Amino acid sequence: MENKSHVPKLRFISGNEELEVEDGYESVPLFTGKTTETGILTMFGAALFIVGEMTGSGILGVPQGLTQSGYSGIAMMCLCVVVASYTGLILSRNWLHVKDQYPLCSRPYQSIGYTAYGKAGEIAVQICATVTLFGGCCAYVLIAARCLSKFIISELHSTVVGYRTAVVIMALVFLLTLIFGAGKESLYVAVLATVLSAIFSLLIVIAILRTGKYADYEPYHITAKSWFLSFGKFLFAFGGHSAFPNFQKDMKNPRNFPGSVLIAYFIKLVLYIPIGVLGMVFFGSKVQCNILDNIDESQKVLYLCIILIVAVQAILSATILGNPVAHMVEGFFNISNHALSWKKALVRTLLVALAVCVCEAIPRFDLIMSLIGGTTINAAVFILPALFHIKLAKRDKWLTMKVTLDSLSIIFGVGAGVVCTYASLSHIVDEYR
Repeated sequence: MENKSHVPKLRFISGNEELEVEDGYESVPLFTGKTTETGILTMFGAALFIVGEMTGSGILGVPQGLTQSGYSGIAMMCLCVVVASYTGLILSRNWLHVKDQYPLCSRPYQSIGYTAYGKAGEIAVQICATVTLFGGCCAYVLIAARCLSKFIISELHSTVVGYRTAVVIMALVFLLTLIFGAGKESLYVAVLATVLSAIFSLLIVIAILRTGKYADYEPYHITAKSWFLSFGKFLFAFGGHSAFPNFQKDMKNPRNFPGSVLIAYFIKLVLYIPIGVLGMVFFGSKVQCNILDNIDESQKVLYLCIILIVAVQAILSATILGNPVAHMVEGFFNISNHALSWKKALVRTLLVALAVCVCEAIPRFDLIMSLIGGTTINAAVFILPALFHIKLAKRDKWLTMKVTLDSLSIIFGVGAGVVCTYASLSHIVDEYR
């Protein structure tokens, strides 16, 4: 029998029990095709969750992002997809390493961080995941509120319900879906969010073509600042790693999650690039942070269909992002998230109330996209998965290549984070000066 006494052990805490696991998890093959888990998601089902969580805001914000960076932005988007796909793969392997020690874990990404770097790793993930997912919820509530406000003005010709009031109304709708759409119904939420994303992206393409090229069209004057602002938007649009371990944890076969990542990013590229290019070519320097503001409102039926579908999709996407945040808080207070209770309802009500406060303070979703994209999303997508993989990776003949790729991902993330954060903060200061 092989002597395994030389294999290093990893020690960490699960509940009140100290556990030991062997290193070398990468010997476990991916895509085995064998179902041994109790989750409900298939490979395609997990892909739908990934698409549904960030795609809606990406479709609305990518046109301005691509305009701010020009055609080089397409190459930038593809680079983001390549690096994010790689880090999604290694994050998946990280979770395979620790999942058996956390069978009822509500914070899988944090568990990976704790296993790799102890309390420091757990806290780093907690901050990034909470800010990213919560910020995404705020962005989607703002998008939904904007659509509601437009609908009331267009159809009722009334300004009684202003933008800030609309934020409160859509937050209440978000609260209902967050409380009652957190069980097995969440799969239907993800499917519907993805289907609606595809539908309204097609309708937006049609609306842009019917609106036509602006008569006073001028090409956007691209600067270093605008280029890095667009980079932050792309990072937001292709982010979502903070919730990846949650999705993988709920799969029937978690080893198939890398396939979910590849499917999701392919769908995202197909949705983003056509709308981004059309917005840049037709509107130029006049393109708005929300592409809906560029569409001719005289296309009555088409316009109303778009804003209503976008509003519903935004609330569903906010629910997808909000559930992991709620699970984190509920896990911290030992509240069961498997059954509806007053404690669970209270936690989710307080989260939504906090989201309303943030939305009222920063009522523009594009500012949230750029800032979060350059900070916490960048860290959760490019830096932390690579750092954890370097620590947990099997020490074999491929170790040098793994460390090299992980190091390149970290360098990419740090560089992108610095320039995008600076550009975003300076833009926010300019807007509120």
